[in-house]
Amino acid sequence: MKMQRLLVISAAGLSFALLVGCGGSVPEIESPVGEVHHGAQYVPSETDIFAEQFPDTDSSALDQFRTELESHGSWEDDPRLGTVWYPSRDEVGREFTPYATHGRWTYGQGEYVWVSTLPWGWATFHYGRWMFSGARGWAWVPGRRYAGAWVIWRSGEAGYVGWGPAPANWYWQNDVPVRTPNPTTLGFVYCRTSDLFAPSVASKLIGLPDVMKVATSTRPYAWQERSSSLVPTTASPTPAELGISPGDVVATPGNDTSLQRAWLIARPGGARAAGVRPLLGTDPPRLKEWVAGRPRYIQSSAAEAK
Repeated sequence: MKMQRLLVISAAGLSFALLVGCGGSVPEIESPVGEVHHGAQYVPSETDIFAEQFPDTDSSALDQFRTELESHGSWEDDPRLGTVWYPSRDEVGREFTPYATHGRWTYGQGEYVWVSTLPWGWATFHYGRWMFSGARGWAWVPGRRYAGAWVIWRSGEAGYVGWGPAPANWYWQNDVPVRTPNPTTLGFVYCRTSDLFAPSVASKLIGLPDVMKVATSTRPYAWQERSSSLVPTTASPTPAELGISPGDVVATPGNDTSLQRAWLIARPGGARAAGVRPLLGTDPPRLKEWVAGRPRYIQSSAAEAK
């Protein structure tokens, strides 16, 4: 059995545990994964929308969201992450954590869907990836493929569930996507399984000192493939697997205007993006993981860092 070692790092009032080893209405449309419902696992057909989505590295990702986001933060070139967008600290606060603050979890059609309260959440929590940039805090890497939420899940037998932003395995350099060999998942947060669908899950997150014990009691939820080879997915434990009764599951709101905006641009008009069929069913990247902690927003601009 492979041994693991837990390191606890504390700085500026924050603690991490490291396991070493936008407005406007749109026509109502269906979710890219079909009608939202509870019940049996969704089994897509060969003509399902997933077969018609953009690849993450489609060049349109750089232009699709730029105008919408530039009034809510800043676009910059990070020496490690490439072209990224930083949200304004005035809008998100110092404790901003993707998929943990400013929103809630819902579930439908076999996937968890993050419903954000931020005006730009329709873009950044369903497209692209969040990466922690160090001194600048959380940065968003543009991507063009839709998901209910781009996260990695952790679960265990002790009644807790954890999740963290799935890392980008690419960055943009001179408008060209460059693959990165060792993406890192940073900033896993945890709550009791009974609190996963709380209206404000941020208020239910496990803090110190319990988060260290909780983190080591969980493990990454295995990646898996659905029945159709055309459907890529980061695996997630179903509410039933977490011991959550159907009556406590919050259904994904099909008429939510934020989600409608995300769904509206998920498909490339029935044509393959740039004539390229996405490469699906491949093995996921091997990740290094920070299994606990809530990195806070640190700076809102390069000027502020000086």
